[in-house]
Amino acid sequence: MNLKIENKGFIAITVVIILAFFYLILGFPGMMSALGIILIFMLPAYLILNNFDLEQDEKIIFSFFIGVGIFPSISYWLGMVISFRLAILITFILLVAIAVVLPSRNKASK
Repeated sequence: MNLKIENKGFIAITVVIILAFFYLILGFPGMMSALGIILIFMLPAYLILNNFDLEQDEKIIFSFFIGVGIFPSISYWLGMVISFRLAILITFILLVAIAVVLPSRNKASK
């Protein structure tokens, strides 16, 4: 997988500012919640969008909104059948697996 990030310094500074804001306002649990949202919601969608020809800022914004819509929906419907904690884990693994398989399928079709 070719995960290419153009402005690593800018992204790192932005994440630190966001986490500091949540730490100051909500304390340590708030900061950890924000970090969890970034990792669980945004990361799988970002990895999927990384396979398309989009700018980095577009991938970040789209991954947030796609992650907020898709991840809870899949987790909710799986949670109706199995436990919600297991549904969250399965959803995360499923989305990351899609992000890993998608580039190999694109290369095979070319």
